[in-house]
Amino acid sequence: MRRLCLMVLAAVLVLTGCVERRVFERIGLVVALGYDKGPGSRLSGTSVMYTLDKESGHRATILSNQAYTTKKLREDQNRKSSKKLMLGQLRVVLYEEAIARDGLIDLVDSLIRDPSIGTKIYLGVSTEKTADLLQYPYKSISNIGTYLYDTIKQNVLEGQIISPTLHEFLRDYYSAGKDPILPVFIRKGETIASEQTALFQSDKVVGMLSNSDAAYLKLIRNRFKAGTFELKLDKKKLEPYLSENNEDRREHIHTVVRIVHSKKKIRITDRGKPAYDLNMKLKFILEEISAGINLTEPEVIRTIEKLVTEEFTKKTESVLAKMIELKTDPVGFGEIYRQSLRGSTLTKSDWHDKMSSMSVDVHLNMELLRTGVVE
Repeated sequence: MRRLCLMVLAAVLVLTGCVERRVFERIGLVVALGYDKGPGSRLSGTSVMYTLDKESGHRATILSNQAYTTKKLREDQNRKSSKKLMLGQLRVVLYEEAIARDGLIDLVDSLIRDPSIGTKIYLGVSTEKTADLLQYPYKSISNIGTYLYDTIKQNVLEGQIISPTLHEFLRDYYSAGKDPILPVFIRKGETIASEQTALFQSDKVVGMLSNSDAAYLKLIRNRFKAGTFELKLDKKKLEPYLSENNEDRREHIHTVVRIVHSKKKIRITDRGKPAYDLNMKLKFILEEISAGINLTEPEVIRTIEKLVTEEFTKKTESVLAKMIELKTDPVGFGEIYRQSLRGSTLTKSDWHDKMSSMSVDVHLNMELLRTGVVE
């Protein structure tokens, strides 16, 4: 009897394995989606589909079409495909900048309404047609969908870009006092790069920050674990400490600093205006400096700390000024304002109007821990 049971169990496992294999060979896993403006009021959609074939093994297929809704886009693409399209492995969704400037919430909501799509997928904006970016015949990229996902993931982990998940976009969109941000992608030859960050007012792109400026936004917005910054320091202020054989005639000394610890506190000081104090304590490593300089002297360290603090303050104030000018709040100053008022009914629109008179005083305390490379 025991032997019979084992034989039946083995048969069930074999049959189950066969069924799963046949099903997998009949489906196409969509790993990336792109949405562009189509003619008239239509939407143009591009899907990167990952399939398993007996003959060719794993391969990526690109499908494109036009419709008025995302559901119709997928239905029409399904008719073109020999595999049933499934969104359970979706990793990245890109939106053409022209669409993002008109508003993304309807398209983003269509993702969250699909139970097969996780909230940890990445979103992004493309300065060109997403169809062109996704369909380009890259020589060394076999699956553009997984390549994009891996690129975004490693840049998020390294602190190069701010995490752009579906969950984070919706959290910031539905917050009365905060706005979303997304990375901006462009094709550069045979690769894809992110060199800007899109600033949103509600669900509409209203401006861009270079990634170097966005790093300061990340510093204000999140607890910063690590990240590098390239700075220009006034050479005249370091002149007394330069080595005698230094013949560099440039006006500035270029440095690379890495933030290894940050602590911030934002305090509202005037609800009427509104006005804030932004206090940050930062610890950094001097990884590189483009001049011969004696870094063992305490006076040199203090001077460098002062110059780096001045540059960080200037850059931070510049980024905040641009935010206020565009009336976009990716930091969440509006949430601090809302929490300071008992029974507040602040709306996103109310907060954007108030931002025109907003001000932020920046106070930085920076400590140099150790030095790295000196040219």
